[in-house]
Amino acid sequence: MAPITLSKPMGSFEKGDRGARILKIQTLLQGNPRGLTLGEIARRTGVNPRTTYRDIRALEAMNVPVFEDGARIVVDPNYFVAPVKFTLPEAMALLMGVRLMHRATDEANPDVADAFTKLAAVLPPAVAPYVHATVRQMEARPPNPTYRQVLQTIALSWAGNRVVRIWYPGGDQQVKPRLIEPYFLEPSLIGHSSYVVARDRGIGQMRTFKLERISRAEQTGDGYEIPGEFDVNQYLAGAWGIFHSGEPTVVSLRFYPPAAARVSESIWHPSQQLRPGPNGAVDMTVTVTGTIEITPWILGWGEAVEVMAPVELRANIAAIGEKMADRNGAGSDRPRLRPAAPSRTPGKPSRPSARRA
Repeated sequence: MAPITLSKPMGSFEKGDRGARILKIQTLLQGNPRGLTLGEIARRTGVNPRTTYRDIRALEAMNVPVFEDGARIVVDPNYFVAPVKFTLPEAMALLMGVRLMHRATDEANPDVADAFTKLAAVLPPAVAPYVHATVRQMEARPPNPTYRQVLQTIALSWAGNRVVRIWYPGGDQQVKPRLIEPYFLEPSLIGHSSYVVARDRGIGQMRTFKLERISRAEQTGDGYEIPGEFDVNQYLAGAWGIFHSGEPTVVSLRFYPPAAARVSESIWHPSQQLRPGPNGAVDMTVTVTGTIEITPWILGWGEAVEVMAPVELRANIAAIGEKMADRNGAGSDRPRLRPAAPSRTPGKPSRPSARRA
């Protein structure tokens, strides 16, 4: 089978794509019961308002009940039959998922925005406006056609069990083509990035590739099968974040008050074990496949944490601390800055200050 070659980025609209564009307008109006302005629809479909006006008239000719409500284009809400209805607790759970997805990546992705717009159409009125607000924030991000094309190519190849050729930098930062078999796509809050877990055909081993580093992706005609015993949760269980960087390592940490209480409130890793330490401290033990990802997390706790084991990690943290002290100390010839606000909890985005209950 010959490789599939895309003549334009997936998801883009050209003159010949009018049918897809009209369907897109219908989807947008379905997801926005209060309607959209002509300019908003034109921006979302990538054409000028005059063309959008003609598309709307074509939609009307297809017996879709489109009408104008002031400056907004609206579809009769009774036209669409929602296939699913959610209870308010279920809708709140979905809203939390939408917000997490929004925070997990900083890349613009119109497909995600469209999916959430459809979701909002079947959510209770108490929740739907917040989903729309999140979509507007996503749409404000600068477009990244390369990222979108890479994500779509890998996602469709994964769904169709097709090998993908990607251009990815190696350890020497030289970008080279690789053939991969996608097994799973996984977002990560660390670095606000997304990754593909895949088998690298060149070395015959599993690897994790950051989508933002892939400069190009092409679907090939070769097929593959994901082993039935593959379990992505089991595969990622040993990683602190998203990728494996070495052999399983037992890491022992001691957290001192007041950080000890905060550490006890969360499950930071599936292997986590907590036990009381001296003078109100909490001792944590985790088993991770390599210490690259956990190192910045430890540093984020500052003086509130002590590495008990392994000795190599303890020495590395101490060396980094010395470099930080040298770079930021009073003897440095660098410009002095005002002291920063108290450090926040590692891995937790900053929030406006609020009184705790």
